[in-house]
Amino acid sequence: MSRSLPAVAALLALIPAAGHASEARGKLAPPAANGCVEVSGTALTGMAGGPAYSAAELKCGTKLLLVLQRQTGRNGNLPVWSAIDQVTIAKPSPRHELLQPGYCSSTRFPEDSVFALGRMVEQPDGSYRSENVVKAWRVDIKRERMAAIPVDGLLCALDPAD
Repeated sequence: MSRSLPAVAALLALIPAAGHASEARGKLAPPAANGCVEVSGTALTGMAGGPAYSAAELKCGTKLLLVLQRQTGRNGNLPVWSAIDQVTIAKPSPRHELLQPGYCSSTRFPEDSVFALGRMVEQPDGSYRSENVVKAWRVDIKRERMAAIPVDGLLCALDPAD
């Protein structure tokens, strides 16, 4: 169990991957799906001068949804989000997790935010690297959609200092 504790801590550190995750948890309008619970939220970098974007991971029964959102207004201090695209995620095993763009990059799409479905494994130096990545998506802000991408050339990493 002592070996799994650092892995759990590292995965928990991935949840608010791109700072200001609480900003990404404003009001969603309209709801992406009834009966869903938000697991995590990630602020995404958009185009300069354009609207703000975020992604939310929603648990809907046994399914997971990754929802791309655009900020469409404010409700007091909280942003109001509109869902503009979503993908349904099927985890091949309970150990697979949705790896956040703050730790993932793709050599094919170096400028885009990338989500991956895989596992983080502790390395001898205390860092964590992705393993068994089975699916990945990039956020295409210009087209306001998420697109599946090949997993080759993709790496998710967490250094011991992070």
